[in-house]
Amino acid sequence: MSAGRPAPPNLFNIGDSIGEGEAADGTIGAKRHGSVWSTGYDSGDIVYSLNERFETIDPTGFCENNAVRDAVFNHANSGAEMDDFADQAEEIIAAAATTPSGKVGKVAILLGGNDVCADSLEEMTPPDQFELLYRAGLDVLANSSVTQNAYIHVSSIPAIYWLWASMRGNDWCRLVAWPFVPCQNLLAKPENDCGVGGSHLDPDVIHPDDGLNCRRRKIFHARIRDVYNPILKRVLTEYKSDGRLPNAYYTDIFNYYFDDTLVNGGDCFHPSVAGHAALAGEQWCQSPWGRFDPSCGHPISLPWLPLLLLGE
Repeated sequence: MSAGRPAPPNLFNIGDSIGEGEAADGTIGAKRHGSVWSTGYDSGDIVYSLNERFETIDPTGFCENNAVRDAVFNHANSGAEMDDFADQAEEIIAAAATTPSGKVGKVAILLGGNDVCADSLEEMTPPDQFELLYRAGLDVLANSSVTQNAYIHVSSIPAIYWLWASMRGNDWCRLVAWPFVPCQNLLAKPENDCGVGGSHLDPDVIHPDDGLNCRRRKIFHARIRDVYNPILKRVLTEYKSDGRLPNAYYTDIFNYYFDDTLVNGGDCFHPSVAGHAALAGEQWCQSPWGRFDPSCGHPISLPWLPLLLLGE
């Protein structure tokens, strides 16, 4: 692999249950850190994580994550919301002291899923609060010499709608697993009451004959698209533009379609191992390193994967 630029000295992970690889192998509640898209280290799985890609680029200079070092590099916590961002940022600053460089080279951040998933649309984290909490975490990173010049990789919230669309025909998911998943503003009453002509495959448009549950799901989808993800991108652009986090960049994974092979069959909610492999590939190809990787095939041909490197 020709990366075109050197690997960072290390890679830290901030996130929620996706960042822990929860249920990736289909075991409900089980963590699978070795298969996480960012800091994963299991060479025996199909996930070519960002961590493993950097190790390929610089096997001696990059301090890779592994089973022994995982507590140093992966600070994701199942159930985490944006309210936990600042605390996780403080944790990685403290953990960096135990690494050879003493600094953070790159931080992968995927948060917000638990802010948008709630019992109802009304109980989603209010956008103004979401932004304040997001800024608080970015401020921790910007105000420390350990992290202020690190690559700050912020992922969009994925289009969670598609896991309902992909798994709604599975009796286990619909009847057994989903009632216990804390995302009822998407999953409650999971039968398809969208309009005729495949309206459930058109979440961006509410059709006249869409039922109430279909409308609720499409409103949920629209709020992620039109409210929460724009906050993530806009605020990060501000921190990059004014020099507080000069190496920050945003990756847009919202329009990536998660089919049933990319969602695990246990809780029918989190990415499977194959899902983490897909996340790793998509996010790598939108990174400053992926643009030099011939396997990414830039310019990206898929219409839903624009290169959104802020200022890069």
